[in-house]
Amino acid sequence: MITVKAKSQLKFTFNGYEFKLKPGEKLLFAKDVFALLPRELQTQFEKTNTVLPPFYDGEPLNGKILLVFMQGAIGDVLCSTVALREIKRRYPDSKLWVSVSGRARPVLEKLSYLDKLLPHPAPIKEVVKAHYFIKAVEMVNTPGFDNLNMVEWFLWKFKLYFAEDETPDVFVDEAIVEELRPVLEEIKKLSGKNKILLFHYLASSIHRTLPPKLLKEIEDLVGKEYVPIICSLPEEDITVEVALDFYGIKAANLSYLMKDLRYLIASVYLSDAVITADTATLHIAGGLKKPTVFITGAIEASLRAETYPTVIPVRANYTGETCQAPCGIHALTDPCPEAKVKYQFYSPCLENIPPKVIYLALKDAELTCQKDYPLPKNCPLCQFSGTFSLFEVINQHRIFECPSCGLQFTYPVKAMDYEKAYQGKGEDLLSLGSMDYEWAKEVETSEVKERKKWERVPRFNVLLPILSYLPKGKLLDIGCSSGNFMLIAKSKGFEVYGMEVSKTAAEIGKKRFGLKIAQALTFEELPEEFKGPYQIITALEVIEHVENPFKFLKDIYQFLEEGGFTILSCPPYFAFRNLAKNYQKYQWWGHDYPPHHLNRFKPWTLYYGLKLAGFTEVVIFTEPLLTGTVLEGINSKPANISLPNNQTLTLSREVVSSLVLKSLEPLYLNARYLGNFQYAIGVKGKSGLNWEKILRRAIGISAVDILWRDDSF
Repeated sequence: MITVKAKSQLKFTFNGYEFKLKPGEKLLFAKDVFALLPRELQTQFEKTNTVLPPFYDGEPLNGKILLVFMQGAIGDVLCSTVALREIKRRYPDSKLWVSVSGRARPVLEKLSYLDKLLPHPAPIKEVVKAHYFIKAVEMVNTPGFDNLNMVEWFLWKFKLYFAEDETPDVFVDEAIVEELRPVLEEIKKLSGKNKILLFHYLASSIHRTLPPKLLKEIEDLVGKEYVPIICSLPEEDITVEVALDFYGIKAANLSYLMKDLRYLIASVYLSDAVITADTATLHIAGGLKKPTVFITGAIEASLRAETYPTVIPVRANYTGETCQAPCGIHALTDPCPEAKVKYQFYSPCLENIPPKVIYLALKDAELTCQKDYPLPKNCPLCQFSGTFSLFEVINQHRIFECPSCGLQFTYPVKAMDYEKAYQGKGEDLLSLGSMDYEWAKEVETSEVKERKKWERVPRFNVLLPILSYLPKGKLLDIGCSSGNFMLIAKSKGFEVYGMEVSKTAAEIGKKRFGLKIAQALTFEELPEEFKGPYQIITALEVIEHVENPFKFLKDIYQFLEEGGFTILSCPPYFAFRNLAKNYQKYQWWGHDYPPHHLNRFKPWTLYYGLKLAGFTEVVIFTEPLLTGTVLEGINSKPANISLPNNQTLTLSREVVSSLVLKSLEPLYLNARYLGNFQYAIGVKGKSGLNWEKILRRAIGISAVDILWRDDSF
């Protein structure tokens, strides 16, 4: 911030306001705002010092004046309304003043809980009347702003941290609504559709603008249900009509009606759903609780949409020659570096998003707006009864979280048809990934070749030292597919049996390798000779698929002999990539959602479930942290290093990645919980084994065996 005083009498228009200053009158600027003054006007001021009110640090505010000094784009100021409203809710007898740009002032001027709006720059004579002061001007490219959701950032600045309602306040001008309503009703009548979809494919920067071709493909998918409209503000882009004509986009372009922000707000209000790349439109739609799809490539979606329950964020899943999405670049005047490398205009990461994902995300966004829907009564693992938080909506399923054991589970619950999965059939999000199970059919010609192939896979390799330590006997592999792990266990001296739901996979294992595999979904369906008891029962990547995980664990316990072991594995909630990026919701490119995965386990959730099922000893670990999974969690960027003699050494993204991976090698040997698959070992009784030694040895040897294996010996 900077305080200046007028050298002479001044009259000028700036930042959406008219100023008339007498000599000596003082103004408070954000530094970057002062830099926007015309040079000749800057010389009419001189810097001065003024004692400002103390920064607000969470003190009680009743009877006090709090001044918020703000400068931001429309979307930023919309996000600030959450904190402003919460302050007034907690301290109804306080006075709340805000200094804001003229462009963003319409966002705030109709809000009843604001007592005074000041211009930016703010007159010092008004500033000094406040008891406390909040500086909310250091935004883009500051650590706090770049790493916090925008609503969270303002709550942090206000020392509130949480709000009763974390969606923005959006004032809707009823007169403008009535002005636009006949237009939209006529569009619906002419199209024969009864729902309006508002597209806002333009963003404030070229590299965040959606390619019109993508818009056309989305339009083709939603056309049976929605009539799309485009409502761009006057200052956004004069080439909208050209793009629509070139790509044959049939959306009604109502941009000519959008006189100012109030008209965009009214259009969102009148629409039934929104698809947007523009953050201002996102915040409007989030505040109005409209079903919304937010599409982003450059910026991590949770930093904009995390607090909006009716918004589905669609990220790009892209790694290119110069970047990995999200690159974190806020604004550019030219196409992004990756687009330039590929000699194109629009960002490749956005072009990489399948239109079908956006359509399915829209269906999920509609689901978030349903007011009455089935709620779980009990946790399927720990049987907790109470209120369950809704974690996300994905693939037309709701995922809840248990506050007692931490299990995330879908409800209503229904497992997928795995026979169809093996055949590669599906019309949902899962059809976009590698869900065809071809790997189960592509087996080697000999048992030895097939076994050795799977022994190199990290999630099996880490078990080799552990299997060598366990007593030999009968082993049942649940969800055995075509028998890959059974071949490994058989080579280590176990008498192996398999249980598999897919007839296709079971037949491959039986016919190709002569394995004992029963086709069964439940333990009750097993033939009599498969009903144990067993010394070891393995269920590798199975428990996340089952409808009743507690019953599943109890059945395993019952089928084990006394002193027997179970080994389970599942995707880890706290894999390295999730620790680095938080847990990203709506990872459409993966499989960790219903009806494929019905449950998600934190380490303590898996531990707790096994203890509840009766297991005396339980240990949790993961496969080794491997190089590829590290880079899934971080975005390496080029770096400049200053050398003597004013020289600069530029390190490419590839070199930086190599240095990062090299420096993390000790983690590969010792990381107990950061790998890509999570394991639990449960003992029915007491084993007398030193599990710390066993697991440390298994992870270390597996890391060396996978990353630095020497096949010459």
